[in-house]
This record gives sequence, C-alpha cells and structure tokens, in this order.
Amino acid sequence: MSLEIDYYSDVLCIWAYSAKIKIDEIKKQFGDQVKINYRYTPLFVDMHTMLEKNWADKGGLPAYNQMMHKLGGMFPYVEIHPDIGLKNLPHSSACCHHFIKAVDILEQRGEIQSQDKDNTLLEQIDWRIRLGYFRDAEDVSQLNIMLSYAEQLDIPRDKLEAVLNSGEAMAALASCTTDDKQKTIDGSPSFVLNEGRQKLYGNIGYHIIEVNIKALLEKPDDKPSWY
Repeated sequence: MSLEIDYYSDVLCIWAYSAKIKIDEIKKQFGDQVKINYRYTPLFVDMHTMLEKNWADKGGLPAYNQMMHKLGGMFPYVEIHPDIGLKNLPHSSACCHHFIKAVDILEQRGEIQSQDKDNTLLEQIDWRIRLGYFRDAEDVSQLNIMLSYAEQLDIPRDKLEAVLNSGEAMAALASCTTDDKQKTIDGSPSFVLNEGRQKLYGNIGYHIIEVNIKALLEKPDDKPSWY
C-alpha cells in the first residue's frame, strides 16, 4: 500500500510553480511507494481585486511584475514571461481548478487516458495551465484558452464540456476546497502527510520533504509514531 500525500496548491502561485521540480523528484525517487493526491486551495480566487488591494501602495502591477521576476530568478529552472501581470491577467484561479477537476473526473472514469507513462492527464493539464500563466502570460482563466490546452493533449472537448456543464467538476472542486484538511492549510503549496498529522507549507526544501516521506515509509506499522 502506498503512502498518500495530499498536495494543495493554487495554479497562479509562483511558489507552487517553482515546486514542480520537487513533485517530479518525489515521483522519481519513490515511484509507486507514494501516491500524490492533487488538491487545490483558493488563494487567487479574485486575482484582480487581490492585486489591486495588496499592491496599490507598492507601485501597482509594475511592482508586482518586478517581484515575480525577482522570485523567478531564485529558481533558474522556471520561466517567467517579461510581461507577467501586465497583460492578460487572469481573473480567478478557481476557473482553472474547476477545469482541472473536469479532466481528473474523466481520467478517473477511464474515459480519457494519458499517453505519457510518467504523467497523468491531470498532471499535464495542471502544468500546462501554470506554464500558460507564468511562461506565456496568457489569461488562463478563460475557458477557450484552457480548451486549447486540452486539445493539445487530445482531450475531447465534448466530454470536458459535459462534465463542466453538469456540475460534477464543480462538486469535485467544492469537495476539494471544503474538506477538513483544507481548513488547516495556510497557503500554497502545502504537502499534507500522515493523515493530516504532518504539514509542510511554503518554500520547503526538498530534503525536508524527503525525510518526512522516508520516516513514514520506514515506520513499522506496530510501532508508535515516535519510533
């Protein structure tokens, strides 16, 4: 039986964008020993209002743009568009999370299947949306933009629209953002292990995550947690 990790993030969060390399390393190092459950926390549900409020006295969107490049410079393996925040600013990450859950539902049902042996379709559409915002400066909250990404992955538009229109994807997202673990989430990204007993939040180094995973995998089932 694999160790489950609930991974909470917002697709418009730069810290989660830079954390992709950690997710990839977890998968590479631990393989089937670990199962990552992708969950979404509503950090940028009203991005325009949030940025206007938080950056009004700090130089506005140009200052936000500069900060994004400064943070991006800390992580040489990620790409940041020169005009990020200055054009095509998404209205809400919730639209993206809703869309991703639609893909997840179809994949779980077996109606669509990944051709990439290393990444599920959920993982691929999740990453494509993040690239769309950070690397390409696209308004990823627009449905037509997300549908174009899905088309690139050969995900049938009619199947996606059916799940989006029926309310199933919204129900899945609501369940994701209102569960008991979500109530303890401080922000994005957050790794939740050991049935919610261990929470690693923010710009945590990979080796800290690794140590926590190894400790849980190596702990005998008949021993107390401090063993």
